[in-house]
Amino acid sequence: MLQNAVGAVRFHFRPDHGKVEAMVARLGMLGQEHPVTGVTIWRGCAVVHLHGELDLHNAPLLHRTLIDLIDGGCRRIVVDATALTFCDSVGLGVLIDAFKAMHACGGGLRLAAPDRHVRATLRMTGLIDILGVRDTLQEVLDEFSV
Repeated sequence: MLQNAVGAVRFHFRPDHGKVEAMVARLGMLGQEHPVTGVTIWRGCAVVHLHGELDLHNAPLLHRTLIDLIDGGCRRIVVDATALTFCDSVGLGVLIDAFKAMHACGGGLRLAAPDRHVRATLRMTGLIDILGVRDTLQEVLDEFSV
């Protein structure tokens, strides 16, 4: 397993997932506003850990991370929203795009543990069921992993 640390961003990948070094380098250069605090592989799932706000300014950074994972061969992605405090329509669009891309390649994307504000937004938009939202990260991993 390849392990690499860049600032506050920590990654654990299998080398066969490809393009990992490029993603780590790109994330390391982005600074404090990046919504992704780390990506880990656990029981066959890529777990993307988010924090803070996901909005117009930083949603493209999450989009690039998710696309790199998909292009690198990941077929199960869990977005850990435990520390996510806000998500606007652009952030929702990124999650929808990644969900569609995963579905098209035979994979899946799930969202874990959003706070009550993010959960309310997901409920109002109907995405709570589409994204398979669960109360805890462990619930999603138990249902979704190999």
